[in-house]
Amino acid sequence: MVKELINLNVRVPKTLKELLEKYVSADMHTNISEFTREALREKLQRDAPDLCKQLFKETSKDNGSS
Repeated sequence: MVKELINLNVRVPKTLKELLEKYVSADMHTNISEFTREALREKLQRDAPDLCKQLFKETSKDNGSS
């Protein structure tokens, strides 16, 4: 099943965008969007693990899994 993606716009300083572009090109990420999704997931898993567990449990229920 393909997850529905929505657009989330964020304004960042030019220097941060340039740093992200350099990091992404040197790392294993395809593009800045992929990097950002992974960074957000990691941040939430680290800082709000209970919320993440609850969200994944609700997502599994919505997809018909137990």
